[in-house]
Amino acid sequence: MLIVRATLKLRDKVGGVTAEPDDASTTVLGDWYANLLTWRHPHVILVNARTLVPVITPMAPAKGLTGRLPDVIADALLALGVSKTFVDAERERMQEVRIAPTADRSVVGSMNDFAFLADHRRDHASSLNEVDLGALSKSLAHVPCGPLYKSHTFPDAELHALLASLGEG
Repeated sequence: MLIVRATLKLRDKVGGVTAEPDDASTTVLGDWYANLLTWRHPHVILVNARTLVPVITPMAPAKGLTGRLPDVIADALLALGVSKTFVDAERERMQEVRIAPTADRSVVGSMNDFAFLADHRRDHASSLNEVDLGALSKSLAHVPCGPLYKSHTFPDAELHALLASLGEG
């Protein structure tokens, strides 16, 4: 089971199955946080609570978002060099997705920082008339994050270190 801890604004738009108070993610990476990016065509930014790895995906259609999230997250992990074996197992654990309110202000703060950086990078890429969301997500994964300064500093490095410590990846 995947728990997506979404902001109220996003929860109102996507619906989905609401998590019970005692529900917990059964994925290795744990909960993902999500927020709405109010671009011309709305997108969603997801941030992993354990590693702070960010992922950006289109929101439309909003009601089908939760069903697409396992594949979106899996594609982002593959792009970051995570092994296909681990990604396939993680995708299998994410088949059931439940929506819950945010619970960690630090992760929300990091998510807001990533949203600001994504806006800035998207604005500079708009002259090219196309934003590669995979490349944008991958570049954001290599931005230093305050909560990670005492460990691996960058979300992508934190992800690989976590997987190495678990013998995965």
